[in-house]
Amino acid sequence: MLMTSTRTCDMTIGYDTRPTLATVGLRGLLWVSLLLLGFPGCAPHSQSEIRYERIGYWQWQDIVGRQIATEHYLLYTTLSDEALIQRLCRVMESAHKQYAMLAPAIPPSDRKLPLYVFATYDQWSRYTVATTGNDANAYLSVLNGGYAVKDEFVCWVSNESDMLTTAAHEGLHQFVARHFQTRLPPTIEEGLAATFETYSVGREVITFDPATNIRRQSALREAISGKYLIPLETLLKIHAGDLRDRGPLLREAYYAQAWALASMLRRHPAYREPFITMMNAAATGNTTIEVGRNDGSQLYYVDRIKPFLQKYIAPDWQQFESAYQKAVHELATPADQTPTSH
Repeated sequence: MLMTSTRTCDMTIGYDTRPTLATVGLRGLLWVSLLLLGFPGCAPHSQSEIRYERIGYWQWQDIVGRQIATEHYLLYTTLSDEALIQRLCRVMESAHKQYAMLAPAIPPSDRKLPLYVFATYDQWSRYTVATTGNDANAYLSVLNGGYAVKDEFVCWVSNESDMLTTAAHEGLHQFVARHFQTRLPPTIEEGLAATFETYSVGREVITFDPATNIRRQSALREAISGKYLIPLETLLKIHAGDLRDRGPLLREAYYAQAWALASMLRRHPAYREPFITMMNAAATGNTTIEVGRNDGSQLYYVDRIKPFLQKYIAPDWQQFESAYQKAVHELATPADQTPTSH
């Protein structure tokens, strides 16, 4: 989601559900490995459990495709590659299981999430122009052709690895848009989406790894060495729309730091359970501090973000910031090296 807003303290902030810059240039991310299994909080999901059913044809204007149902998704696609369709269904159902584990208070739903997957750029661009109105140019600028609009995911297949990685990333935004009553802080939502960019495909299981992300780790190292890491409190207040006109290094630093923060929240023993409590509160709307309502208005309160986190996760803000800084440096360090002091 590419967010846009005019930020003013003590006022609501609005942003559009446009495609994030995080979905641009994902090629090169570690998306397949037969070795990465059993990461904390990311249990393998058996591919043998995933089934999909062809339920008929689908037509939009003169474009004809198929409609396919899985347990949690309705896929509208012009793809003809059955093996690719099966892999997409497996990745998304596996990701959905992990999304749900982030907020287990969300009740099961029979409403399936829509996925529009086009075989060609022409089909995708026509659909995008027709359905996104004045925001079409922003969506068309996404090089990998994948974005979430409210609770819909739309993409075309430039190449398989980019499409599957983008789908897993944007699927988190889609899940939150459908199921959460109140808004998450935008930086945390972006970071959570990025924790689904790396996964491994084995013969029987798909496993997501929130602690490994080649692109984000490289960007962290660049920001550390270049001394342009964004301070935590600033990081939490800004969003992707604030950085649209800034240089690529700062944009990459933002997404990398958001990923590092979300990775820490999902894995750190001191914050893992409070984080789930926070997610449940945002999902159910059972909170006395609302960052914003998830009512389609896309408004949120910047000055409520820190109190919201302090209430659920970080009553000791100095300790929380110290843990975050440590996580940034550890995640930026290759596995065969020791983190430098900071």
